[in-house]
This record gives sequence, structure tokens and C-alpha cells, in this order.
Amino acid sequence: MTNKRVLVAVAVVIAVMILSVALWELVLRDMFADESTEYSISISCEGADLERIRMFDLEGLPEHSYEDVLGSGTNDSGPLVRDVILLRIDPSELSNDTMIRFESSLTLQKRTLSWADLGNESNLYILDFTKRGTVKFTSPDTPKNQRVKDVTDIRVGV
Repeated sequence: MTNKRVLVAVAVVIAVMILSVALWELVLRDMFADESTEYSISISCEGADLERIRMFDLEGLPEHSYEDVLGSGTNDSGPLVRDVILLRIDPSELSNDTMIRFESSLTLQKRTLSWADLGNESNLYILDFTKRGTVKFTSPDTPKNQRVKDVTDIRVGV
């Protein structure tokens, strides 16, 4: 009889934990979220901080996709990097030689390319929407080890 009570107690505890997590994920997280905890990307030009790019801004841009043959084999999709940069920076401030660095303070990854590479319409550099609610810097030709997961900063003119 004691084993049966222990099993029931364990089942109740597990059920309460599962319901608590589900309640948090489905209802409470959005109620307690504020702009300071919302995922966003810091963007700077020549060292000057500009207005942050929020997920809302990214979702408003046209989406492009490709099959990720160098990584997971799934479809990567998101806005073009050049469109994201042009949200906050005037094109007249960019030349083909302007260097742009993508960084993640979460994964400590970095990648630097020129505006000539990123601004070229034939190059499909995107910020791929992830299941975690962040974006990764990638392209069809970017090997998995050169992608920047969970981009937190875009530095223009580095």
C-alpha cells in the first residue's frame, strides 16, 4: 500500500510540474515580458549606437528561404541581411568597402563581411528565424561553423 501512495504522489508532482510549465509557456510568459527582455539586435554605425532592431521589425521584412544543404537539411528562412541593415542605416553611409560584423554575446561567434558581399542581390545572406525566437546569420554557401547563431550585435564600419 505504501508503494502505491508513493507512486500516486510522484505522479501528482510530475503532473503539477508539467501543468506549471505549460501555463508559463502558453500564458504567463507574455504577460510578464517587457521590452528589456525581448530579443533584439543592437546595431551600431562607426561606433554610434542606433535604435535596436526588434523581432517585430524583422518579421515585417520580406522573407527569403533556401534549403540548408550544408547544415541540417531543413529550410532556412528570414529577411535579407541588407534589408535589416537598411532599416537603421542610410545607404549613402555604406560603400563596397564598408565592413560589417555580426556577433553573438550568447555564443561568442563573430563573422565579418563587406557591404559589397552583403549588399549584392545575388548573395542570399539572411537572418534565419530560429525555433528559440532568435536569428542566425547564414547563407546557402556558409559552412555551419561560420554561421553566427543568436545574433545580438551588428557593427557597421568596423
